[in-house]
Amino acid sequence: MYTDLGNFISSKQYSIPKMGNKSSKKQITPKTMEELRSHIDVEFSSEEIQDWYKDFRKDLRHGETELNKTAFIKVYNSLFSGDASEFAEQVFRTFDRDGNHSVDFKEFILGLCLSGSENAEKKLKWAFNMYDIDQNGYITKEEMTHIFKAICKMTGKVPQEYKSPEDMAEKIFKMLDKNSDSAISQQEFIEGADKVQILVDFLSCDPDS
Repeated sequence: MYTDLGNFISSKQYSIPKMGNKSSKKQITPKTMEELRSHIDVEFSSEEIQDWYKDFRKDLRHGETELNKTAFIKVYNSLFSGDASEFAEQVFRTFDRDGNHSVDFKEFILGLCLSGSENAEKKLKWAFNMYDIDQNGYITKEEMTHIFKAICKMTGKVPQEYKSPEDMAEKIFKMLDKNSDSAISQQEFIEGADKVQILVDFLSCDPDS
């Protein structure tokens, strides 16, 4: 991905930007396409997957088949005026499903589908994983603050109804932590996200907004 990236996908707002042009002639074989669709709940058409594959390959160095964290982070820093490294690192974590510190094409497509899904349940589970940095099944106020600070650092903006990322985390965390145990479960998060839409919307960062 990441030297000549374009704008976000026009049809949906994804939490990861679209890659470069589609001049590459490399295509996924029918067999690979069938395997991809049989193992992953993909919301893209075959043509869209082919386009993403061309772009994905374009930003790999010769002989590579997977995207490393450094390349992944580079795209965000090329799109935003602020420092996007911390936020991009968390997005990379949610894409790297097998934890091998790189993202292959299947993981990449699945990550796109989850982060930009029109299915509310899928999108909320992805958002929860973004906030649950240590992946222990709960979100702490410190983790929420970290994500909010990373986004504000990247965009150079704080939502006008809040004084700071810390203030934002303090108020939103209190609203979601119904049992006051200083931890937000996935259930609390999903139930609360309906009332605090910014929790999910804030992750979909548009550099042009």
